[in-house]
Amino acid sequence: MDLLPGPAEDAAVARLESLLDQPVDAVLSAGGLDATSLTAEAQLAVALGRARAPIDLTFALLAEPRARAAVAVPRPGGGHLRFGPPEADVVLRWDDDGIAVASEFVAHEVVECLDPTTPMVVGEASSSGPPSAAAATRATLLVAGVCAGLARGALDMAVAYATVREQFGRPIGANQAIKHLCADAATRSEAAWASLNYASVSLAEARDDAEFRVAVAARVALDAALSNGRTNIQVHGGRGYTLDAPAAGFLLRARVLEQIVGGTRRLRRVLLAQSSL
Repeated sequence: MDLLPGPAEDAAVARLESLLDQPVDAVLSAGGLDATSLTAEAQLAVALGRARAPIDLTFALLAEPRARAAVAVPRPGGGHLRFGPPEADVVLRWDDDGIAVASEFVAHEVVECLDPTTPMVVGEASSSGPPSAAAATRATLLVAGVCAGLARGALDMAVAYATVREQFGRPIGANQAIKHLCADAATRSEAAWASLNYASVSLAEARDDAEFRVAVAARVALDAALSNGRTNIQVHGGRGYTLDAPAAGFLLRARVLEQIVGGTRRLRRVLLAQSSL
């Protein structure tokens, strides 16, 4: 079991990164999300999160085959919340039973999403077939990858800001409190990446504990994305709390992915079910 990304994964990431300044359709048509293995897909997900690329690319990565996609999840009180582009070619309905392609989505109301870059609609998604637990496990792995990337991207931004923002004649990064914040964020980021690599290899090799490893990776990576997003805002100070500043973007994107993956409740259920086997 080789847990570290190899040449194939590195090549896929390099191709994607060279296209991220292009529109979503151009990235898809150029094969920016093409991957030869599940482990390569996981590393593409990390790259999307680290660059905080348009969430449309994350949803396209979840779709099989690749397509402009949206994701509909159950809404408390009934109905569904649909995240993603209005012109999506496919809507993935994701609930506790798995993922199924929705045969129809009836929109009721356009609402403002916590992440202003993510379109959100309240409506009803009808399934065209039985949900697939395997598809949900794969999608959970990829969302974990994006979260691991968000954690690293938030760390990168916090460190970069701490080296250039000066107070009392020296960079704020020279202060021990800032160093501790960034060190803790780095530890969380590394833990998320390591958990993701272990999970992606386990799932690619169809190991018995693959579902458990994927749930662990999602739980660790989601926590890292949320915590590092908050750290990034804190390092930026008062300006970090404004939506005009880019610092908040990592935390807001992580909150959206938390809703899509089912939050800690669904991940905890999977972890408890698998640990009891």
